[in-house]
Amino acid sequence: MDDLAQRLTLAGTAVLAVAWLAWPSPDRPETVPVPQTAPTVWETWDAEPVDLPGQIEGRAWTPLAVLDTSPDLNALLGTDEAGNLLYVRQPAEGEAVIEVVAEPGGVPGIVAAAATDERFAWLQSVPDEQGRVVSELWTAERGADGSPGEAALLTADTGDVITAGSAYDLQFAAEGLHWLSTARDEALVTEHRSVDVDGGEVEIVGHRGAWQAAAWPWLASAGSDSLGGAQLVRTDTGAGIKVFSGSDELTLCSATWCRLIVTAEDGSRVDLIRPDGSDRATVAEGFTSAVSPDVGLIDRFEPLAESKAATGDGTTLTLFDLQEGAEYLVASSAGETGADAKCLWWSTGTGELLVWHVLDLTDLA
Repeated sequence: MDDLAQRLTLAGTAVLAVAWLAWPSPDRPETVPVPQTAPTVWETWDAEPVDLPGQIEGRAWTPLAVLDTSPDLNALLGTDEAGNLLYVRQPAEGEAVIEVVAEPGGVPGIVAAAATDERFAWLQSVPDEQGRVVSELWTAERGADGSPGEAALLTADTGDVITAGSAYDLQFAAEGLHWLSTARDEALVTEHRSVDVDGGEVEIVGHRGAWQAAAWPWLASAGSDSLGGAQLVRTDTGAGIKVFSGSDELTLCSATWCRLIVTAEDGSRVDLIRPDGSDRATVAEGFTSAVSPDVGLIDRFEPLAESKAATGDGTTLTLFDLQEGAEYLVASSAGETGADAKCLWWSTGTGELLVWHVLDLTDLA
């Protein structure tokens, strides 16, 4: 009897256990699917970043524009904490070196720069004796090896310069240099200013409202003028495009793509569309943001950053491929990030161990 009772007790316990496992419980959390890890840029393309030291000759620097990434030479423009403009050169054989292109003598110093194979140009801004920021446009020819020659003032007639951190804040186009400023004597007017590369009189064309520069010859509406829609206008002909979006969407445009941002308490959603409204795609949700103010780099890629500083994990850097409709991991723990018209860069490490990594996006196209 004792053996029989023991067997019945064990059998009953097993039945109850099975019943408990099968019985739905409101207190038992549902199984959460493990998120899929995005494929990396490096396993998808035959590419690798260019690495440069974050301190060269004892000077810490930050990239501003990438001039060349080739097997023989890596060349960039950068700035330092004093606001100086630097030419950074790393040959295939040998150490990286820095040449000072311009020393404005105050901060913010260099606010925009551009380059061709023949010359550099830059806008520098420093406060005067009354504390008012005064800007000037300078230029320097490039030698046969690409290094800067003697700096020369091109014009001080720059107006109150507008910069947005865009690769197009200052640009060479149509045999001249182009930038934007705010009109001093008229409210809500943005001035498109240009001057011949060899100097001369500055040409000024006013555009009512807030605008920022896009790839020549386009300007795109900016600020509150981009809530619920945006406009693009050609500076050479005056022709324009109206970009339609929802009343709660902030619309920021480049020449070929527009970024629509809808913000909520739990983060934001970022969509990209063509200016004509086609090819709309959601590229980010939550607390992910765009790396560059310019939209759709090389007409294909949108670099994105998700900060995880609260957990000490740095920034997750990804690249959304608009052609494939897919996201690719670039770096899982990046420091500072940035981009110009065709290159993406990010840092790892700190202090003397800081390294800048540069990816030429044209290598992926």
